[in-house]
Amino acid sequence: MRKFRGGLVLAAALCTVFFMYGCQQGETKETAAVKTEAASFPSSESAKAGSFENTSDKTRVFTDSAGREVTLPEEIHKIAPSGPLAQIVLYTVAPDKLAGLAADFTDGAKKYIDEKYWGLPRFGQFYGKNANLNMEALIAAKPDVIIDIGEAKKTVKEDMDALSEQLGIPVVFVEADLDSMSAAYKMLGEITGETGQAEKLADYCDSTLKKSEAVKASLVANQKKSVYFAIGDNGLHTNAEGSIHARVIEQIGAENAAKVEQASSGGGSEVSMEQLLLWQPDIILADSQALYQTITTDSVWAELNAVKEGRVYQIPSAPYSFMSNPPSVNRLIGILWLGNLVYPEQYHEDVKADVKTFYDLFYHVQLTDAQADDIEK
Repeated sequence: MRKFRGGLVLAAALCTVFFMYGCQQGETKETAAVKTEAASFPSSESAKAGSFENTSDKTRVFTDSAGREVTLPEEIHKIAPSGPLAQIVLYTVAPDKLAGLAADFTDGAKKYIDEKYWGLPRFGQFYGKNANLNMEALIAAKPDVIIDIGEAKKTVKEDMDALSEQLGIPVVFVEADLDSMSAAYKMLGEITGETGQAEKLADYCDSTLKKSEAVKASLVANQKKSVYFAIGDNGLHTNAEGSIHARVIEQIGAENAAKVEQASSGGGSEVSMEQLLLWQPDIILADSQALYQTITTDSVWAELNAVKEGRVYQIPSAPYSFMSNPPSVNRLIGILWLGNLVYPEQYHEDVKADVKTFYDLFYHVQLTDAQADDIEK
């Protein structure tokens, strides 16, 4: 979960509108059930993993990643994502249950997203500096539940409880990072009822991480290669060592060349060409076509061995980056893609086949060979 403060203020400012609307329209069946059904809550031990307890034929109790016991409808038909990261994950597990979007799909993403999802209502996001919640659209969509997915902050319980109380809609938090994504999918399968799809996604997460951990453990010191992750207009900003946005580098067993302080903002850490010349990374990754052109043609960058030897690669980015932006499930295919580039002897990947499998399973699209080639080249 990202920083909540901005959205919480916005939701508080708009809650009067919601309750005026509710008085005029009357409670939905879902809201009424949430308010009136009695529940006996799960034990604190079961809360750690997430669990259900049926309370009647119409509702159930779910214990989320924050240990909160949330009463939900027995069957979930409509889900509202709390923000863009939640939207991506929910799209992979239950696209037809999305009541709306936190953010519109980009033109590049639309090439790989079924057109029927493009016109879903846009709610905006509930928190953070980009909070832009459209209360009217959310109310009109009548979601059964709002799901927040991401890292747990210290105030996650208070934040989720406040949001649920203000909106009159159940809010569930599902903790998810790269290591816990499999468990997150299993929890989402329980919430949404899409247990079969969730299990497939969880298995993919487990197998991909298991493979990368095995490769990482097998590498000796002189096999470790360094990678520079160039971002921004000129490539002199980077996602430094330890950054969540650079996790794929470390996950495959490589070293992040940028051993500098992590940036607190999304723009990355600023570095100099002098530092790059001292680091001499084995491989350079560029996060856009324009930056790739700059790095491979500019005379200053030509002083780097990786440029001289043709070891500069553009990161695939459609519908989402293989490395980050956002740092979500899209990083799983990034592990196989980058692993094959850096350690082909250990990964032995058929990258085209991997891309086609991932897009079919996660993005629900069957790529042609030409599309797969275009994405990963």
